[in-house]
Amino acid sequence: MYGTSELEKLYAGKTKDVYRLKNGNILLQFTNKTTINDEGVEDPGGNNVGKEVAGSARACVLMTQYFFKLFAEAGIPTHLIAVDVDRLQMEVKPVTTIGKELFTNATGGIEWIWRNRITGSFFRMFGRYNKNLKDGDVLPSPLVHATVKDDGAGDPYIEKDFLGALNILSADDYELLKKYTQTAGQILFDEFQKMGCDIWDFKIEFGRDYGGNLILIDEIGPGSARVYQSGRKMEKVKIGALFG
Repeated sequence: MYGTSELEKLYAGKTKDVYRLKNGNILLQFTNKTTINDEGVEDPGGNNVGKEVAGSARACVLMTQYFFKLFAEAGIPTHLIAVDVDRLQMEVKPVTTIGKELFTNATGGIEWIWRNRITGSFFRMFGRYNKNLKDGDVLPSPLVHATVKDDGAGDPYIEKDFLGALNILSADDYELLKKYTQTAGQILFDEFQKMGCDIWDFKIEFGRDYGGNLILIDEIGPGSARVYQSGRKMEKVKIGALFG
């Protein structure tokens, strides 16, 4: 789709590099970098960059392409314009990340988490209060909540009222994004079930286009989800292989 040597590089992320295109759009160039937690284990919620894993970039592009199409069909608008799987690229609309301008750290913004099971940061945070909880327990119903993208603080949870008080997101907009995330979660759950897999949780991000509309941005790759098959956590490349 595009050569990157003459493009303006906006920044290098944990798993992809971001460029500005001459037509005003944005190019996401995916890499094989992975995220790991503080224990050095590959983790969708990890805040550190781990070793490169061959094929993980392709897996991310394939999964994002697959699900963004389904999301759009379900009424969830996205920033996606075009995909080049071979070049590991996505051309997307320019957006304003929700809340980013209000944060002083470089990664600022808000992420949305869909959880079907108790695991990750949720288990670490709340497992201490209920000794009967076990990592992997199924929740009574899927849970949706927001977190602040702040690696230094461990991506803390943030509630609707706080987002409103900080002028980041109105109550109506919060409910809309919660609805979008719930819809996306049901789609992911159903699709993985068809493939004999079980998704435990995932994270997504929203922004505003130049018209002020709330849209799904970034990606929905295997690095942003925990997926299990036959009781075992699947590797990113194996998840990606399900989609291409």
